[in-house]
Amino acid sequence: MINYDIKAQIFLTDKDKCFSGYRPAHLINNYLTTGIHTYIGVDCLRKGESTEGYIKFISPEFYPHTIKVGDIIIFQEDSKTVGHIEVLEVLNDL
Repeated sequence: MINYDIKAQIFLTDKDKCFSGYRPAHLINNYLTTGIHTYIGVDCLRKGESTEGYIKFISPEFYPHTIKVGDIIIFQEDSKTVGHIEVLEVLNDL
């Protein structure tokens, strides 16, 4: 079982599609960290769509206590922003 860090509304804005399990880089307080997306109710997210989902970050210890409900966090591939998330719930106290 995965211990997720957040529940979020996930918006795909500039990529044709991605699947549950997608691992983009997320910009948190000027720190890029990989996060694995797990979508709720859909397997594939297409450009212009959004869904609720869970995200597990690879290194939350580098930005402790900085993510709050309502935060908007962009995600990207290389230097290209492809979407953003809105934090709905923080599941990891760190």
